[in-house]
Amino acid sequence: MKEDRTMESGQVFAGRFEITGGPRSGGMGSVYRALDPTTGRTVAVKFLARTFWEGPAGHGGVRPSANDFKRFERERAMHEKLGGQGVPRLVDYDFACGRPYLVTEFIEGKDLRDFLVTHRPTLTATVAVVVQVLRILTRVHAAGVIHRDVKPHNIVLADDGTAHLVDFGIALPTDPEATRHTEGRTPGSIGYKAPEIILGERNPGPAADVYGVGCTLFRLVTGEHVFVMSGPDHMIERAHCETPAPRLDTFVDGLSTGLVDLAARMLDKNPAARPSAAAAESALQPFLPRSGDPAPHPVLVPDPTAPFRAKTTTTTGTVDTRAHQTAATGRRRPMVRRPSSNGPTRADLRSLIAQTEAELTEHGPGVHAQRLVRCLPDARNHWGGRDLDVLRALLICADTARLSGDWPGAGARYRAVARETASATAGTAEYLLTLEARVGAAECTVPEEDDAHDALLSWERVVLEVCALLPKVPDRLVRRCREVGQELAEWGHTTVVETLLKKLTDA
Repeated sequence: MKEDRTMESGQVFAGRFEITGGPRSGGMGSVYRALDPTTGRTVAVKFLARTFWEGPAGHGGVRPSANDFKRFERERAMHEKLGGQGVPRLVDYDFACGRPYLVTEFIEGKDLRDFLVTHRPTLTATVAVVVQVLRILTRVHAAGVIHRDVKPHNIVLADDGTAHLVDFGIALPTDPEATRHTEGRTPGSIGYKAPEIILGERNPGPAADVYGVGCTLFRLVTGEHVFVMSGPDHMIERAHCETPAPRLDTFVDGLSTGLVDLAARMLDKNPAARPSAAAAESALQPFLPRSGDPAPHPVLVPDPTAPFRAKTTTTTGTVDTRAHQTAATGRRRPMVRRPSSNGPTRADLRSLIAQTEAELTEHGPGVHAQRLVRCLPDARNHWGGRDLDVLRALLICADTARLSGDWPGAGARYRAVARETASATAGTAEYLLTLEARVGAAECTVPEEDDAHDALLSWERVVLEVCALLPKVPDRLVRRCREVGQELAEWGHTTVVETLLKKLTDA
């Protein structure tokens, strides 16, 4: 497989982000460092890797499955839902050169794996890291998400000592009814996967993440992995499933019995026997550094004890910053979106939408479509992802991708519109948008999965809903239903399609 070399330092993509470093591997994608000139901030840009796909114009790679794209889209949703308080915030997402990308805030610092190459943290520093990760996981789990890949490489220590959990590429909703997009071998990383994941559990609970934290705690305290073997990976995984984990005090003398017992419970084979992230954090409180304590010796860079040792001076005296951190986890200020002076106006956006619609109808994607694609991220930032004009623009960008032959890009955009309008009331403008988006998503399912069966079922449901709304349906939506129906008929579903198209005509 080819290495991804498509982005070079200084290159600008999406008319906005300037690549300044990378790539490095990041789950299903390649991650670059970039500058966002609109804010002056450094951001992390993750592309679905060309290692798997050469894009519409390439011929040498292996096309990713539909699940790869859906997992990538789910990662985007995780950052949008969880961003902040230890999880990088979502800045932007879209498609460039036929490739999906995510842009998140960049955490200036060092990941814990690299940190351990040059540092052997003290016990208080170790607890400071682990407590921060457990606090993040408590919030993530409360939001109905399991990370499934907690390990030192996915824990970043910022320059100020705060810990951040990154790479939600294989994160999973706790809802057992949610679609699973993982294929092949069990998800996660050797040496940190919980036994239940190794054994194929499709719906692991929060305890799986606690196990990963337990393995990380073990590594921080002892400098060793829980199980170290010279044999193949499956022998290590077998040990995680069958062999009791060694206790910390077999490696390090003088440790508190409470700490040793907690680590043992976090590494229990039985998920039900492990403490919750919140309970583990509470048990570690006595081992945390206190406000005003001296810095670790030797010096740690970054220093994870700094957030706990810091003092904040106010008019009422000295305040322990931990109190503010605890309060912050319970309440967030609402985000207010304000158009910037250099962003598009509402009139500009609506005019560009109309011009692009006319352009697509007359001769296909052209300059107006390109302008709309470039304008969309700013419009989304100004008015939010659920704004009606923004959704209309996203739908037209999906049409642009489809007419350009970028089926994965089009499908992801159609699904994004459908997701944002899923709760719309029948007959409203938002509801008509979701119907049009669902038709487009159904059409994209055929080339993405090389099968028309699921596409037919999705198309059929939309057509029946459209029939119930006629004549209060835009001609454009009826036309799209007919176009997709004709394509499905070519796949051999002639009888069903003709029957439904007749219903559409009669209604």
